[in-house]
Amino acid sequence: MPVIKPFHAILPSADKVDRVVINLENLSLKSAKEVRAINEDSFVHLLIPKIENYYLRGSKQELAFQKIAENFEDFINQGILLKDKEPAIYIYQQEKEGKSYTGIWTVSSIDDYINNSIKKHELTRPERERGLIEYLQQTGIDANPVLITYPPHQELELIICSVLTNAPSLDFTQDKVNHRIWKVNEEEKMDKICELFSQMKQSYIADGHHRAAAASTFGIERRKLNLKHQGNEEYNFFSSVYISANQLEILPFHRFIKLDTLIADEAILSFIKENFEIQEIEKEALIPTKAHYLGLYFNHKSYSINLNVKLKNEVLHDLDVSLLQHYLLEPMFGMNNPREDKRLNFIGGEIALNQHLKEIDKGIYDLAFFLYPTAIDDLMKIADLGETMPPKSTWFEPKFPAGLITHEIK
Repeated sequence: MPVIKPFHAILPSADKVDRVVINLENLSLKSAKEVRAINEDSFVHLLIPKIENYYLRGSKQELAFQKIAENFEDFINQGILLKDKEPAIYIYQQEKEGKSYTGIWTVSSIDDYINNSIKKHELTRPERERGLIEYLQQTGIDANPVLITYPPHQELELIICSVLTNAPSLDFTQDKVNHRIWKVNEEEKMDKICELFSQMKQSYIADGHHRAAAASTFGIERRKLNLKHQGNEEYNFFSSVYISANQLEILPFHRFIKLDTLIADEAILSFIKENFEIQEIEKEALIPTKAHYLGLYFNHKSYSINLNVKLKNEVLHDLDVSLLQHYLLEPMFGMNNPREDKRLNFIGGEIALNQHLKEIDKGIYDLAFFLYPTAIDDLMKIADLGETMPPKSTWFEPKFPAGLITHEIK
């Protein structure tokens, strides 16, 4: 475990790659329309297409899927997207703000997701899964990989390093992020990579639980419909990037709160003081530099909260996000369901601190808690125990643009 295999990837042509791929993190309907209007080669046409004739039969969603399928075929016919003639495994490298991430881009067996050989740490929502399943069913486009991590593996690293000595197949920079792709299609080397993965004792989904769940459900449905099912069909696999745990970066999701009822400033601070050590700090020190400390910005002042007094030496309980939830958000604000509570906003990744503090000062939010990142070792321990992380516990880097490597499911 896990079972991976080479596949016939679809990649942008080298001369159009920076026009094709698109960052999904800040993609909205408005920004998608703006990109569509100025860039006919963007992968956004395969995600949020322009529907030119609403009088055709079908719902708006059905028409969108039809248009995506048409656009996909057009992109291939025009050479905007190129399908590799030979199956391959790919080495992917991303450099961003002086940080580098390198991993293996392949496809993984849905059975490893189903039987928990690839371990999970997050619950999924059926409604989100259904939307992804419908996209796969109607388009056959698997373009957003699942990020999977594993304990450092020396032999795999040696193979990756040997590949990196060659010139990359694709090398481009977009939005100050450099992307490189190397193709591995030598049979002996591909067999060795697959063998090493099959011997791997643990692997863990870092980011993309819904995508893995949707691909697995879709694959099971396709198996039932295929009387000649053999197990090597592309619907049995989903796109995935494997990156060693010592290369991944985890950033926190900070909690921003807009209260619906007025709570006296003194009451909030008194409650915290009764349960934790708290001291006023400079606002530049709001984001904690070590575990089991929180930053609090409230009423134009900055505080540091020491969580150590509540530790129990139990990994799930002792997560900073768990301590914040159980000992502050629930008893102080009645936030019993953070996943659904509309008063609670999650802002993750690298943040512009001063900009967000101004939003609090303006009353967009009433207060915010800033967290230290969850450790990758704690995430692995929780997955090994079969537990799930609290919602919005981890923001993983790297993020992948859509359209860079596409796995076609037929």
